Order: sequence, then C-alpha cells, then structure tokens
Amino acid sequence: MSAPPGTATQARSVPVYRRRRRRIYAGAGVAAAVIIALIVWAVTQGSGGTAGALPSFTIAYGQGTVANSDSILASDPVLAKTIPAHLHFVPFDAGVTAIAEMRSGSLQTISGVGNPPVVGAIGTNTGVDVVIAQSFDADALIVPKSITSPGQLAGKSVGVLVGSSEDYELQGWLGLEHLTSSVKVVPFSSEQAAAAAYLGGSVNAAYVQAGPEAALIAKGGHPMTDAEQIAKLGIPGLNVVAVSQSLVKSDPALVQKYVCAEVQATRLFTGPQAAKYLTQSAKAQGVPGSEIVTATKAFPFIPLSQQLHWLGSGLGDTSSPIVKAYELTARFLVGQGRLTSVPSAAVLAAHVDPDFVKKALAGGCSS
Repeated sequence: MSAPPGTATQARSVPVYRRRRRRIYAGAGVAAAVIIALIVWAVTQGSGGTAGALPSFTIAYGQGTVANSDSILASDPVLAKTIPAHLHFVPFDAGVTAIAEMRSGSLQTISGVGNPPVVGAIGTNTGVDVVIAQSFDADALIVPKSITSPGQLAGKSVGVLVGSSEDYELQGWLGLEHLTSSVKVVPFSSEQAAAAAYLGGSVNAAYVQAGPEAALIAKGGHPMTDAEQIAKLGIPGLNVVAVSQSLVKSDPALVQKYVCAEVQATRLFTGPQAAKYLTQSAKAQGVPGSEIVTATKAFPFIPLSQQLHWLGSGLGDTSSPIVKAYELTARFLVGQGRLTSVPSAAVLAAHVDPDFVKKALAGGCSS
C-alpha cells in the first residue's frame, strides 16, 4: 500500500528470511520448469523422436569358417549405424527353425537360408520375402576313385542330409542323369553321419558340404559334381537373404537401408581389403580369423552383378531363375510329404523382391 501524497516515507528493508524465501521459491520454479521440459523431451523422443523410436531388428546368420555380409555387418559398427534400428545378431543352424522363429515374430531377417525352408514357408503361407541372392551351396558328390562317370553310380547308394538343399540338388541331378530309379538315396540326420557312412562303407557315395567334403577327399574320395555345376544345369540351390514380409510392408525404408548395408558389406569382403574385414568378423563367426579368409574366398558367392539375373526384373517376375528353382524345390517337398501342393509361379514370385537390391546397385543408398 502506497503512502498518502506529501507524507514522507521511510525506506524499510525486506527481512533477510523473506529474501531467502523468495530466492528459494524462484529457484524451485526454475528447477520445476527444467524438469517439466526434460519430461516433455523424453516423452516426445519416446513417441516420435529418432533415438527412442528405433525398432528392434534381429538377424539370424550362420557361423563357421565362411563369413558373409551379415557377419561383416555385425563386426563393423560404422556400417551397422547406417541401419536405423537396434541390431541383434543370432546364429542359426537349421533354416526350418529360423523360419519358425520368423513366423513367431522374433526374427526380422535370415541370412543364408536355402531353398527348402523358404519354399516350405511360402507353401504354408508364412510371410517371407527374398531380397538378395547370396550364394550357391558349397556341396559336392564325393565318390571313390574307382567311379569316374555318372553311369557307374547305377546300382549304388548315396548318403545325404534328409530334406535339405543338398537332398534337393542331388535328387535333381540324378534325374538329369536318368539315375533316379537306379541309385538308392539314403537319408541321414546330419552331414557328418552321411560322411561317416561313406567312410564306413555302408554307402558308396555322399553328397555333403564343404567341411565333410574336405575330410572325404583327404581319405581318397573325389568330387563327381558339385552344387555350382548342378545350378548351371538348371537346379540351383541358392542361399538367400529373406526378410519378414510384414516388415517389408510396414517399413520398406528400413528394409532398403538394410539391403544397402548388405550390398556395401559384400563389397567390403570381396574387395581389395577383404582380408581385413574377414579377419575382423572372426568373433561374429566364432572361429579364428586365419580360417575365415581362405574358406570365404573359396566359397561360391553370387556376385552383385548377377543379382537381377537370379531375382528377376521386379516383384512378381515369374520368369526369374530363382522362381523356377523354387518350383522344382516345391515338387521335391511335395514328394517328401512336406507340402501338399506346389505353389503357382505367381505365388512364388510374389515372395521374391529384387527392387531393394536394384535400388542399392543403382546408387540409391545415399541418406
């Protein structure tokens, strides 16, 4: 309240305890404002900001002496950061199991999965899209030195991993050689069991992967044919990168970033500094780096320049080699009782999408 006009007023100082209380109240107000601002920032980051909104992205890949684009990605933080997601890498041994994990939603992509698991998934309405053709199988038909031509296999037996890509390739090759009815295919539960049966003499030949193959050659066997040669005859066993179809539909930009990183990783481990990046991937592969370099360089990877040859010109291309291979695989699975019918070429082609790798190869990966 002001003093009346003409009345002298005496200045009165504010008591110390009141000044302190005002300062305390003012400080508390500033602190509260800061806290509120921080809460608002955190909420907006969690709901729409970049850091809090990053999705989880789990990649299943195969460990061992042969690295691939995903083990390079797992071991190169700079490259991994180009994918706007929280990346998780999990090893897998069987493609069928990995497909089941994808169906449950715990995996977003599988690196290096073969024909039978992918075609089996399509035939049972599991949402999976092939986005990269990664490699051929590294399998070979090992026979004794006394067998030098396919015709000499008539009346003999061959061991193979039952229901696998190797099984599909072997059966297809026997058909091309007109040996389906004269050669007994003996199924085994593992590559190692098929190799052991060959060494023990209970089968005359074995169609096995690189590890067992090397062991059988060391014991005097030799390759009659291999997966790459069989692929050129029209029965390719292809290891591919398969992505959850629901993710392709809901977040194609994320899938594009992932495929761009895959293409760059492939360039790194096949380029002039390949040894550096392959050795660097040793931890992800679970083996010494010295073993990875030689094995990976000898593996039949599909060059980036051949991606569109195998995958086709675009989504739905029923004339692509991979769709034709999947039709043959479906017939094989029907014969084994694992599918009830062969999906149409149109259905199979709807699960092969080359558009992501096409864009990556055309320079469409800049941010």
